[in-house]
Amino acid sequence: MPTTPYDASEFTVPSRGGSRGPFPLAHGDGVDLKARWWAVPRPRGMVVVAHGLGEHGGNYAHLAEAISPALEIDILAIDFRGHGRSSGRRGVVRRYEDLVEDLRAAIAWAMSRRPDVPLFLLGHSNGGQVVLRLALEGAAGIAGVIASNPAIRIAMPVPPEKLKIGRVLLSLAPWISLRTEAPSACMTCDLQAALTEIKTAGTRTNASSACMTCDPVMQQMFRSDSLRHNRISAPLFFGMVEGGEMLLARAGEIKAPVLMLIGGQDQTVCPVSNREFYDRLGSDDKTFLLYPKMLHEPLNELGRQQVFDDLVRWLEPRIGSVTH
Repeated sequence: MPTTPYDASEFTVPSRGGSRGPFPLAHGDGVDLKARWWAVPRPRGMVVVAHGLGEHGGNYAHLAEAISPALEIDILAIDFRGHGRSSGRRGVVRRYEDLVEDLRAAIAWAMSRRPDVPLFLLGHSNGGQVVLRLALEGAAGIAGVIASNPAIRIAMPVPPEKLKIGRVLLSLAPWISLRTEAPSACMTCDLQAALTEIKTAGTRTNASSACMTCDPVMQQMFRSDSLRHNRISAPLFFGMVEGGEMLLARAGEIKAPVLMLIGGQDQTVCPVSNREFYDRLGSDDKTFLLYPKMLHEPLNELGRQQVFDDLVRWLEPRIGSVTH
């Protein structure tokens, strides 16, 4: 019996099909990427999910349960390198673009299995930035993008002295990952703590679940999930910060359909900056849905059924009628 709804290998979409995973995805640089696939017999579309920092694809099983049977679509959820069951040190990348390449591998796999159905990207937080980067590039075959509280700007400014420490690690020890005391306080450490981290890199700690959702059941699941972590390397942190500013500056170049799901009480990324990004989008098909009382994870919040219903309503007309 499953002990958590997050393990795709123990999860079945009710009466519609089943899940497979975690299974390996081909990748050119030798990284062992894992993904989970919730498949239906005759899919009308597919959604590829990009999780946030410290999460993994299995955290989206309840999303698959909610929208896969309702829309008759497949869900594919990747574990980025350094996350979940994929290989790599926790929270460590050589460069931020590695995550973009990981998602490209997932998209290529999805398109090879379902070449004749529309494909959508759904990204949360850091994963939201990754999917928006692909939208900016005009990635071929993408029918639309859903961004849940994307990491455009973090909500809590990082003190200059701590940024300096991060820059030192970026130059001298990019493989080191630091723990975040809370998800909104990336890289919060002093020099002594950084030196300690170099000696004990890889130690797992629990992220603050209270910053993520008001749902106590979900909070407990986060705390008991051994695959989650709250580690971040300097290349990942600075790549995320710089990438968010790049997306703000170039939002007008994004033409794909975009849905943004925003928690108004988010303490991790800045809701105001997300609205600014939305206003700058160049897409003629864009939707901004604000959930005023929700924190960082609308898909895991109290009242998340409303979010699922909104997601289904947005996807339905864009999937259209597909003949097999």
